Parts: sequence; structure tokens; C-alpha cells
Amino acid sequence: MSHIAKFKIQGLYGLPATQAPVTSEVLESVAAYFRRHRGRVLALTGAGVSVPSGIPDYRGSSGTYRVHGHYRPILHHELVSQHASRQRYWARSFFGIRPAFRAEPNMIHNAFASLEQAKYLAGLITQNVDGLHLAAGSTNVLELHGTLKNVQCLSCKQIESRDQFQSILETLNPDWTEFNRSMARSGVEPARRPDGDVDLPPELRYEDFEYPKCRQCHTGDYMPTVVFFGGNVSDAVRSQSHRMVDDASALFVCGTSLATFSAYRLVKQAREQDKEILFVNFGETRGDKEATVKLEAVAEDILPKVVTMLELNRP
Repeated sequence: MSHIAKFKIQGLYGLPATQAPVTSEVLESVAAYFRRHRGRVLALTGAGVSVPSGIPDYRGSSGTYRVHGHYRPILHHELVSQHASRQRYWARSFFGIRPAFRAEPNMIHNAFASLEQAKYLAGLITQNVDGLHLAAGSTNVLELHGTLKNVQCLSCKQIESRDQFQSILETLNPDWTEFNRSMARSGVEPARRPDGDVDLPPELRYEDFEYPKCRQCHTGDYMPTVVFFGGNVSDAVRSQSHRMVDDASALFVCGTSLATFSAYRLVKQAREQDKEILFVNFGETRGDKEATVKLEAVAEDILPKVVTMLELNRP
């Protein structure tokens, strides 16, 4: 059962959730958690970890679903079965992918990498598809929902880099390429969404956008190597995620509302195995009842300071 420390969230019992003050007691409690389970802590991260890198999230206080209630992401079955949906996806990501690829790891990503290098973490599972944990230097990373770095043919499964695919899209759509350049020169960018998506400028239409068939089989259509809404995590990735939970003695959940069941079930698994589960997230999560302790705080106020404490006191 969850226990309530004085730095826990206040929203679990119907009171407004407020951000806890990050006191030395809070920081020491987190540092003690990592010491207690040194080498066997599994981290589980979500979109909140990448927000300081300029990547929007879906459900945070400034997330897409809150600010733009009308926003509807493309669903998996739409992308694989409908030409119009593929046009919409590739047209929107045409403008959004380059800025997404320019994003750099922030202090939270760097803190996780430091925890792994200091042998506090057994591994890290992320729901994010931006690759920033790997860019920061973390190595034992399972990307639960895939990566935006590649595209894959739906027919023959051939994989190509998203960067190379972008060059093909630019060649096929010269007017869009010039429009993109003109926006860059003016410093104006479309409103960005999570996962490299943007609002399409009103001057352009999805119906005019062209995308290629697979260069290997010449018949299949490409999709990014990510799990879309309504899609399923592969059996191999699902099995690996469960093994990582099995092998850990504690679970550290950071920057996620756990809205997707693929992540939430890992928290349920850890609770069923009576592992110590520490949450750091500002806002309610689907797994609050499974948490041993939850800190109502943003990760950038916690992790870098905890890493400093652990480094200073490392034997």
C-alpha cells in the first residue's frame, strides 16, 4: 500500500494537487532510495522528461490535449489502411521532423545517464520516441513505443532512416520544400505537436502531398517505427519490458501520466511483485494507487540535485 509522506501529492484525496517544495529531506529520500536499490533500479520515463528539451507532450499542464482539445492524433489502423491518413501524417511531419531532430538532451536525460554510469540503474524503459536518452549517453534503454529515427515498409519490413526519407519527401514536394525554407528564413514555424507533428499551414493542403512507395519492394507504404495510438507494442519488446521489471528490485517512474496501458501494466507488475515504486511527476497519474511514494514535482527539480548528492557521497 502507498504510504503518505509529507512531501507526497495532495490530490489523491480530492484536494487540488500542488507541487511539493523540494526540500533537502525530499532530495535525501530519493537519494536513499537509489542507495537502497543500487544497481537494481529500473527507470520508466514519459513525455514529461523531454518537455524541457522543447518537445511538447500530450497530457501535461501545457500539453496538446489540454491546450488544443480538438486535436486528434492519427490512429494506427488509419495510417496502415488509408492513403488520405498517410498524406496527412507525412505532410504534417514534413515540417515537424527537422525541429524534433534538433532537440538536445536536457538535464533530466543527463541525470539518468549519470545514474546508469554510476551503476545505480539496472536499465531504463522510455515511452518517448525522440531518442534523447540514448543521445545523453544512456545505453541500456528500451524504447517501448519505438523511435522516430527510422521508417519501415509495411509490406517487406525494409527499414530506412527518417532523415533519408525526409530528403525523398523534399524531392517529391518541391513547393512544400520551398515553403519550408521561406518559413525558416522568416523565423516562423507552424504550431508544434508531440512526436514531430505540426499544424499544417493554411496555404497548403494534405491532398497535394506526395510520398513514395518502398524502394525495395516498390509496392509497400512506409510508416515511422513508432507505436501509434491504437497500435500494439511488439511481442519482443513487451517480453523484454517484463523481463526488465522482473530483474529489478525497484521501479522509478518519472514524467509520465501512464495513460498508455503498455507502460501502466509494468507498474502493475512491479506492484504485484512487491517492489518499491517511486513516482516523480507533477500531476495525477494512472498508477498513483500503485506507488509506494509519489512526489508531486517536476523531474528537473529533483534528479540533477539527487545525482549531485549521490556523486558527492559515492564510496
